[in-house]
Amino acid sequence: MTADFNELVTNSCTLPPMPVVATRVMRELMNPEASADSLAKVVETDQALVTRILKIANSAFYGCARKVGSIQLAIVVLGFNTLKNLVIATSTKSLYQKQSPAEQALWEHSLAVGIASHVLAMAFSPGNLDNAFTVGLLHDIGKLIFLQQDPEGYSSLLEERAPGAPSCEPEQNAFGFTHAHVGAALMNRWSLPESFESAIGLHHSIDGPDFSRLKPQSKQLTALVNLADAIARRVATDTDQVPPDGMPTAMETLGISEEQVNNYISMIKETLEQEKTLFDD
Repeated sequence: MTADFNELVTNSCTLPPMPVVATRVMRELMNPEASADSLAKVVETDQALVTRILKIANSAFYGCARKVGSIQLAIVVLGFNTLKNLVIATSTKSLYQKQSPAEQALWEHSLAVGIASHVLAMAFSPGNLDNAFTVGLLHDIGKLIFLQQDPEGYSSLLEERAPGAPSCEPEQNAFGFTHAHVGAALMNRWSLPESFESAIGLHHSIDGPDFSRLKPQSKQLTALVNLADAIARRVATDTDQVPPDGMPTAMETLGISEEQVNNYISMIKETLEQEKTLFDD
């Protein structure tokens, strides 16, 4: 992404800062003397965040062998990197403030993609397991920026698409860039790993040259999000007529067959039904 493009996005969209507690957690993790206790003290300044993290840590989603009753234990059981990702993921929920029908639908889809990314990573990209859920959850955050900038106009743009179809082409026509570009710029602003930026920026463009130049693990993370997005759209529309949008490349990158995709659709649908209240306080 060029500096000129970053300037265009920044000037055209008000990119929010990373939520305060998430920023403080990332800063603490850069401290070589960081510990479960020091991280817990940061997280515990936001009780809603504590509630969500403990709920997730005790869910079947993470499958902890014992009940997690404190943030300190959650950090010990889940590890620093997973804790950081959960803080980012749960803090992101606070950005969905208005909870309009469009925002609610966007949140539900984002959660579905996060869950699908995690489930797929367990089987096909274990090296990305720590990051898959968070990147999947954040993949469409550029749409949230568009919604908050122009609620009526952007809602109308989304409504004019075919059911389940990507919004990239109408966004490009309307704004000169897409939600994927905005999301990637936000990851850069939040100083998150390059793999987050590339996966979010390219999750609709994995047939292009930028994808082919990625490192293998970043390629797999981007493919996970692309495939999880397609599966989530299929689950939501209850049809297999969703445009593939790079899906064959994603399947090839992950070494997954069409038959396996169909098997995972039902598994992801069941997991989503079980975990749809994962972020409720």
